Amino acid sequence: MNKSTMQIIWKLLIASLLVGLALDYFDISPADLIHDIPATVGRVYDAVASVFEWGGKYVLLGAIIVVPIWVLMNLTTIKDKFKRKN
Repeated sequence: MNKSTMQIIWKLLIASLLVGLALDYFDISPADLIHDIPATVGRVYDAVASVFEWGGKYVLLGAIIVVPIWVLMNLTTIKDKFKRKN
């Protein structure tokens, strides 16, 4: 096998491991996936939605501080870009 084939195989193995760990975390077995696909999709959707609901408020809270600081730190760069255009 050539190098790119091995890289693809390793990437697939790592992705499969990560997905398997995530499914195990949500207590989803292979049998659940096969026998009750709609309920499984619903459980995964609920879990993802709860993660976004939990993390969303922290992202917004942090953005209130981070974004203005970033803008202030980059004002000179933005100002120089406008001067070059004129």
